[in-house]
Amino acid sequence: MSQLEPMVKQLEQMTTLDALPAFFQQIQQQFGYRFCGIVLWRSQRTPLVLSANADSDFHRLVSNDALQQFCHNRCTPAQALTEQFVEHSVQTNNILIIPVKALGTDHGALLIGLHPEQAVLAQQIAWYWTIIAHYVVETLARVSVDNSETAVTLTQREKACLSWAAKGKTSWEISQILAISERTVNFHLGNCISKTNSNNRQQAISRCLAAGQINL
Repeated sequence: MSQLEPMVKQLEQMTTLDALPAFFQQIQQQFGYRFCGIVLWRSQRTPLVLSANADSDFHRLVSNDALQQFCHNRCTPAQALTEQFVEHSVQTNNILIIPVKALGTDHGALLIGLHPEQAVLAQQIAWYWTIIAHYVVETLARVSVDNSETAVTLTQREKACLSWAAKGKTSWEISQILAISERTVNFHLGNCISKTNSNNRQQAISRCLAAGQINL
């Protein structure tokens, strides 16, 4: 409980959406998790996805329809079962899923990637993160701003580059996918950072995901 109070206070003091990825990064580093993040499916709006980094397992999991249905029907924490949600390459049995409910029909999950030695304690730590998950949802509701107030205009190429970056691709990998130079990719990503008034690539990704400018 001594670690719970500071995190709750930190969430209660947040005033911008940009602070949440850093919060998840803090959790990931403090507890040694593989990844930490949240997905929130919103009625008639783009899903909101925020995480500490661009972990491929995390992003493949949140883009899977089975996870959304699972979280819609469940209220208690669970460990993802092998092959239940994603491809064989993902260590699904080492992922802790904390379903959350938001306003109306909005629902989602706090997702924590565990190492094998941590996975055996998943059920014991689930209650702890269930408390934090609900404070995260409250924070999202409080600090989220209306898309119409924050909308930015990205070109199709900028959206493409940022979308691949959100999936964890490097500039070089994006250049190979889009058949353009790495320098051009960095140019477009730089425009995204500038247009969204962000400090870095991850912040631009978070803002554009929240505003519905890009999808995973």
